[in-house]
Amino acid sequence: MIRYKKILVTMMLLTAAAILFGSCAYRPKGVSAESTTAAPASTAQPEPTPTPAITHTVTYRMEGKTLSEEQVAEGTAPLHVPGFSDRNGILSWEDSGGAAVDVWNIPIMEDTVYDVQKTGPALNREGAIFAADTDGLFHPLNTFTRSDAVRLIYELLGKKPTGETFLKDVTTHARCWQAATTLVTAGYIQVDEAGKFYPDVAITPEDLSFMLEKLFSRGAVAAAMEGVSGELTRAQAAMILDKLLESPNAEQSPYFPDVSPDMDCYEAVEHLGIQGSISWVKGERAEPGFVNLEGYLYRVGEDGYFIRDTMVGTLYFDVTGQYTSGDEAVDSYVADIIDRNTKASMSREDMLRAVYDYVRDHYLYLKRSLYETGETGWELSEALKMFQTGKGNCYNFSGAFWSLARGVGYDAVCYAGLVGKDRDPHSWVEIEYDGVPYIFDVETEMSYRLVDDYITSMYKITYERGEIWSYVRDHAEAERLLAEKAAAQSA
Repeated sequence: MIRYKKILVTMMLLTAAAILFGSCAYRPKGVSAESTTAAPASTAQPEPTPTPAITHTVTYRMEGKTLSEEQVAEGTAPLHVPGFSDRNGILSWEDSGGAAVDVWNIPIMEDTVYDVQKTGPALNREGAIFAADTDGLFHPLNTFTRSDAVRLIYELLGKKPTGETFLKDVTTHARCWQAATTLVTAGYIQVDEAGKFYPDVAITPEDLSFMLEKLFSRGAVAAAMEGVSGELTRAQAAMILDKLLESPNAEQSPYFPDVSPDMDCYEAVEHLGIQGSISWVKGERAEPGFVNLEGYLYRVGEDGYFIRDTMVGTLYFDVTGQYTSGDEAVDSYVADIIDRNTKASMSREDMLRAVYDYVRDHYLYLKRSLYETGETGWELSEALKMFQTGKGNCYNFSGAFWSLARGVGYDAVCYAGLVGKDRDPHSWVEIEYDGVPYIFDVETEMSYRLVDDYITSMYKITYERGEIWSYVRDHAEAERLLAEKAAAQSA
């Protein structure tokens, strides 16, 4: 019995060893991995066959005639609902039972037919409906106002509504008068209790949707305005309408130098824009260089479009392409003065002379702040004082002319320095021509005219010629001369 137990234990140990050696990387000497018997590989499982997506045909009809069809995945809503029947926007749909249905948001579970329930007024879908601004530009980043909105809808309507509602804040000379008065009468847009329209206020997305839903289906309007909130820009408005009109093709594409092909709204503006009348355009494109429109300065690139967010010398042109000094109030004064005192036919030099003469002849002297030689940073504030009050000292005269010179495209610099044998604090403007600096001392010329000297000109004089006035613009030189003056006075 004991012997039998020993045999049994030995057999169990040998079996365990066989299992151990067979399941690990160890092999006895002289035995290769190839000589061992491999375990049979597991049988590969076949890839599951994808279940084909179930789709259904949605047919869109009007008066029994098929407008279009689309395949829609089961359980999802249609994506290509027709927006038009000929020139009329489709306002609503109905199912086979005649019940109104929100086609844009209903899940499709079987082949379905929808019929046009109601259409809107006939629309102008040939483009040329979005008006340029008064300067002939599109101004894509400007706010889309209530005036813009009613004028756009009015141009879009094939048949214009009639009847006029008196609006307290829209005169007969306003660009939106006809559109605003008739569309208010027709119920496209509302006024407040006092009868005010607020033409220059940004139209809200809600008010714009209300207007558009009289021309297009609510679902189409919602889809076109998806993600839009807050104040709309003119660019956004153009893209919204372009989607609703399903990219109409204009007979002739308009050209706006402030809407270049790299902008998101380019195609929409190309489809919808009414080209403005711009007298400075020769041929089909604006010529490269500086141009003033309603007094504001722009720089046209070689491609015929405005440069944007770029420095030209020390002149900065913002994201709209418009030059800015950094002070909106100064920019407004500058544009107004340039617009009233220059013409598009003038050369840049003629414009510079015109604004120089304006400052010389329209402002009076008044004691104000003085600045150290070489000091900067005062130019804009002193220019604004002159524009606002019409009076100032040499720093105000210089600041005013400096801002206007830059407004017509000159890289002008203001200097605070000394002048005359008495080393009095003084200011003037400097502009370089072909590397040569020239002095423009408008306040001094104004002073000569006060004593009936109409011969002496301080316009564009060299520093060599200006030696008789002893202009000093270097801070160290000014300190030395002032020290000499102080010593002479104390002696």
